[in-house]
Amino acid sequence: MKILKKTLKWLGIIILLLVAIGATLYMIYLRPFMQKMKQTTVINYDKELTLVLGGGGNSGILVSDSLVIVIDTKMDEAAEQLAKTVKELAGKKPILVVNTHYHPDHSTGNSFYVGQTIIAGGNYTKEFWIKNAGEKTLPTEWLKDRMDIKMGDDTVTLLNLVKPIHTVSDVVVYLHKRKMLFGGDVILNKQAPAIFGIADSDPDGYLATFDLLPKLFDIQKIVPGHGNIGGIEIIDNFRQYFLDMKTAANDPSKEDELVAKYKDWGQIPFLMSPGATISAFKKKAEKK
Repeated sequence: MKILKKTLKWLGIIILLLVAIGATLYMIYLRPFMQKMKQTTVINYDKELTLVLGGGGNSGILVSDSLVIVIDTKMDEAAEQLAKTVKELAGKKPILVVNTHYHPDHSTGNSFYVGQTIIAGGNYTKEFWIKNAGEKTLPTEWLKDRMDIKMGDDTVTLLNLVKPIHTVSDVVVYLHKRKMLFGGDVILNKQAPAIFGIADSDPDGYLATFDLLPKLFDIQKIVPGHGNIGGIEIIDNFRQYFLDMKTAANDPSKEDELVAKYKDWGQIPFLMSPGATISAFKKKAEKK
């Protein structure tokens, strides 16, 4: 009986410590990160293109005489405000929504576009999407490979990247006239990626994609999934991050030095951090 009481006492202490650690991590990292993520910035890029950064994943609204394309629909209040802006710009024109991937910060706002076309990567199944993102956000079409859409004097290419990268079916969007790529969470600007297990994500998939995209498109502007817009240097910087983390995974003596290079990047310990990326590379190596 005494042993049982002692065991329960220690279990209680451990639980309290875990709760305290969780609360501390939330207050220090997650809460400020989420508050910053909810903020939005509107950029009137030109008369047809509006960029809405933050409020979830970065979004784009492209307007032509006959169609409006929306790239990623955000979450919470930002999703509702984005939908209001889109409908004001669209009037009676049809709206085409493109989800770069299924995560809620990029797709929750799909529920505001009932009756419109919503496209996402074709490697997902209906059952997978409903389980992970909810039935109200379910796409109406699945993109298996590539789609080219004429938009006024521009052509918009939707490309399903097919192999696991950030998820099993990431889509990027390229505006040919503007030489602009919307990368979804395959491309981030000064933010550590979230890699949710090798079954869904692949750290080497990122590296392969960074080599592929500049061969397919003449990229001069990048709208990352999160972070400020910029040029091709965003891909170069993100590539270097993954190369550094792969080096750290293979040589622990270099880990502290390489991780320190990214101390000013947005991150959440154990989830979106250099340590989490290193862990993903190690787990993949163990599976070989």
